[in-house]
Order: sequence, then structure tokens, then C-alpha cells
Amino acid sequence: MDTLRTFIALALPSAVRTQACQLQQRLMAHCLGVRWVKPDHMHLTLKFLGATRPDQVSSIAGVLAETAQGCAPFALDLAGVGAFPNTRNPKVLWVGVRFDAALSDFCKQLETALEPLGFPQEKRTFSPHLTLGRVKDGTHRKELADCIERYSRERIGSVEASRIVFFKSDLTPSGPVYSVLDEVVLLKRQ
Repeated sequence: MDTLRTFIALALPSAVRTQACQLQQRLMAHCLGVRWVKPDHMHLTLKFLGATRPDQVSSIAGVLAETAQGCAPFALDLAGVGAFPNTRNPKVLWVGVRFDAALSDFCKQLETALEPLGFPQEKRTFSPHLTLGRVKDGTHRKELADCIERYSRERIGSVEASRIVFFKSDLTPSGPVYSVLDEVVLLKRQ
């Protein structure tokens, strides 16, 4: 049976994606050898599911809706350019995300609820980030590290994220194509 490549993410308001794109434009002048993420693909991954059977989609959507029930929008502060695994050997450029405990609690609950469906809990500490680009092989690491340092205190701003999206990702030669499988909108508490 063919599987889908899926993940669950917080969708970002267009104003935040615009600010992130403006930051990308400034970085492009100094950070060479990076494949930049398209602004409409920017999101905060909450759980990468990977290979997903089509018959699991409705169960995952149900778990997402149930876990999100009663959640208010999440407060996020996006600031600081960094890199994974580190600035000396960067593979991914990102903007850091400061978040409240509610988001961390939600992710723990989601991890626990998805485990019976065959998706193991993440062993790494939850570290949300907004991916700006991926470093190509052969890129001059020293220049890139200097660029990251130059923008390490860059601030995009604060935002309330209210849409959690269950995505399918199709990998193509021109980059990933994302399709929405389901979506939950978080309502402000009265």
C-alpha cells in the first residue's frame, strides 16, 4: 500500500510570513549557497509523522481535533537566526521561536494521542523553529557562520497562531508540494 508523507504544523499568519520573507531577502545578500523556503511553505512543525497509510488519515484528523478542543491560540515570539545542527556546520537556517507552556503541553498531548496509531513519541526536546532555508553541500561554512552571527538577534515579532494544519507533503524535483488534509482553528477564550 502506498503511503503519504505527512506532518502537523502551526500555520503562520500572512504578516509573519511577509516579515520572514523580508528577513530572507536581507540574508540572501550575505548567505550564499542556501535553498530558501518559499514564503507560502513557512510553518512551525509540531509533529512530523512521515509515512502514513491513507486509512490512518481520518484517525489522525480525529486525534488532532480532540487534542485541540478547548485550546486557545498560541502566543509566539519569533526572533534570532540560528542553524541546525550548529553554526559551524549549518544544514538548516531558522528563526527561533519562544513559546508559552500551552504549546509545549499541547505537543506532549498530541504525541501521546498519536502513539497508539503507530507514531512513536519524539525523543528530542521540542524545539519549534521557522525554517528559512537549507544549506547546499559545498557552501563556504565560515562565511555562512558569520552571516548567521550577524542576524542572530534579528526579531520578526510576536503573533498568535490559531490554525493547526494536518499536511501531506509530496516531494518533487522543484521542491515539496503541501496539501491540506485537515485543519483545526483555535478560538479565543471568552
